[in-house]
Amino acid sequence: MKRIIGATLSLVTAFSLTACGNSGSKAESFNYALNSDISSLDTSAVDDEGSIVVLKQSIEGLMVNDAKGNTIPGMAKKITKSKNGLTYTFTLRDAKWSNGDQVKAEDFVYAWQRIFKEAGSYEYMFGSSAANIKNADALSAKQEAGKKLTKKDLNSLGIKAKDDHTVVVNLEKKVAFFEQLMTFTCFRPIDASFAKKQGKSYGKSVKSFVSNGPFKVTSWTKGSKIVLAKNKDYYDANKVELDNLTIHLAQDAKSAASAFENGTVDLFHVDSSLVSKYKKKAGYFTYNTGFEYYLSLNLKNKALANKNIRYALSYAINKKDFADNILGDGSSAAKGFVLSDLANSPSGKEFRSQAGNWQTLSYNQQKAQEYLNKGLKELGKKSITLDVLYGSDEETMKQLATFVQSSLKKLKGVKINVTATVKEDRTGNKMPNGEYDIACTRWGPDYQDPTTFLNLLTKGNQNNFGKYDSKAYNKQMNIVKNSDNMTTRWNAMIKADQILSQDLPIIPVYEKAGAMMMNKDYTGFINKPVIGTIFKYVHKK
Repeated sequence: MKRIIGATLSLVTAFSLTACGNSGSKAESFNYALNSDISSLDTSAVDDEGSIVVLKQSIEGLMVNDAKGNTIPGMAKKITKSKNGLTYTFTLRDAKWSNGDQVKAEDFVYAWQRIFKEAGSYEYMFGSSAANIKNADALSAKQEAGKKLTKKDLNSLGIKAKDDHTVVVNLEKKVAFFEQLMTFTCFRPIDASFAKKQGKSYGKSVKSFVSNGPFKVTSWTKGSKIVLAKNKDYYDANKVELDNLTIHLAQDAKSAASAFENGTVDLFHVDSSLVSKYKKKAGYFTYNTGFEYYLSLNLKNKALANKNIRYALSYAINKKDFADNILGDGSSAAKGFVLSDLANSPSGKEFRSQAGNWQTLSYNQQKAQEYLNKGLKELGKKSITLDVLYGSDEETMKQLATFVQSSLKKLKGVKINVTATVKEDRTGNKMPNGEYDIACTRWGPDYQDPTTFLNLLTKGNQNNFGKYDSKAYNKQMNIVKNSDNMTTRWNAMIKADQILSQDLPIIPVYEKAGAMMMNKDYTGFINKPVIGTIFKYVHKK
C-alpha cells in the first residue's frame, strides 16, 4: 500500500494544489524530494509507494485522471459496456511508446498475464477482491496450490486483443467502480515486444524500460534520483508543461527541507518535526494520504487469541493523543478499519457514519486493566510478554512502536519488547511467516469501496497475516462478493465491519494525513487517496 469513484470522489479529503506566488514564465523543470526509494519500473512486480509514483508519471492505462481527479479515458478513446455489465470493449487511440513502438491491445494482455505469470503483489486486484476479471480467481487458486500456470491458463484470463486497437475485458460479476480501477498501476500496459527482449532485466534500468505516458525516464541513479523528461510523442503532450521532472529518492525530511531552502527542491514532505516551522508559510498544505495505520495481531499467539487481551491492548492506547500530539500533522484517530470518507452507499450515505465508530478503539485505562485481568485469568497467567515489530525505514513507524510500548507498559501484567527490522523483511518474511506478535503496519485503498479494507481480513487473503478466521465475518463477506444487489451488498459490508469492531482482530490506530511544502510559484499538483501523485498538470504560474 498499498495500496486507490465517480460519485464518491468529491468526498475524499485531498488536494489539487493551487499555490500563491508571483507570475512567471513556463516551467522547464521541477524537483520533488520523495521520502522513499524505488525498487523497479515493472508494473507486474512493484507494490512500493516510490515505484508507483514514478510509474504513474510514465505509464498510462486505459483510464486516467483529469486535472480535477475525475476518471476519464486514457489510452482508450472509446469505452463500450454490455447491457449486463460483464463485458467492456476499449478502443485504443493511436499512441506510441517512447521507443517508437505502437501501443497495442496485446500490450495490455501481456501486462495483465505477466502479473499472474510472475505472481505479482497486485494479483488479487484482478479477482473477486476487486475487478472480478473472468478466471482470475481460478488462476490464483491454481498458483496457491503450487501448480505452474500454462500458456493456456494465462490465455483463459478475461482479457483479449480483438485486434491491435481493441481490448475486450470479460468479468465474472458487475463491478460498479471498474473503470476507476483501470487507472491503477497493475492494470497499465507493458510494451510486449520490448519487454520480451529484455527478459528478467525489464524495468530494472533506464535502458530496459519504455514509457507511453506524459513523461519518459531518461536517467536513474538508484538510491539517489530518477529524471523524467516530457514525452513529446504522448497524445496529450499539450497538457504537459514541465520539460523535466527530477525525483530525488529516499530523502529524509530535514535534508529535503534544506534542499528546499536553497532552491534545489520545489516540493517535499514535511514530517511532524518540521510542521511548526512551515505550517504558516506560503506553499504549505496538508492532505489525506489515504493510509490507515494499524496493529496487526498474530492470533496464533495464545495471549492475542484471547479477545479480552485484545480489548485491553486497544483501550490502553490513546489513539487521539498519538495523532494530535505525537504526529501533529493533521492525522486523526482511527474510527474503524475502513477509512472515513472513502465511499458512499447507493443512497449516498458515507460508510463510516453508517457503520458507526468502533467503541473498542476508545481510550480507557481502567477498562484496559479490567479486560487484561480477565484475560490473564482465562489464560491462567499472571503476566504476558509481547513483542512489537516495526520497519525502521518506514515513516512514523518507530514513533508508533514506541508509543504502543509506552502505553502498554502502563498495564500491570504486560511486558512489551520492540523489534526493529526493515519494511521488506516485515512484509516479505516475518509477517507472512507468522514470526511476530504485534506488527505496526498500514494499508492504503486501491479503490473507493469498503472492500479494499474489509477483504484483507477474510479467510485465505494473503494480507490476513494474523490469521483471523470468523465464520460470521466470512459469511457477510461472501454475501458482499456474490450479491448483484448493491443495497444488499452494502448492508453486508456494514455488518462485516461491525463484526470486526467486536472481534477486534486488529487495532486501527490512526488515519494518516500528510504535510508538504511546494514552491509558491507552481500550481497544478495533484495528490489524492486512491488516485495518487500526478505531475502531468504541474506548471509555473
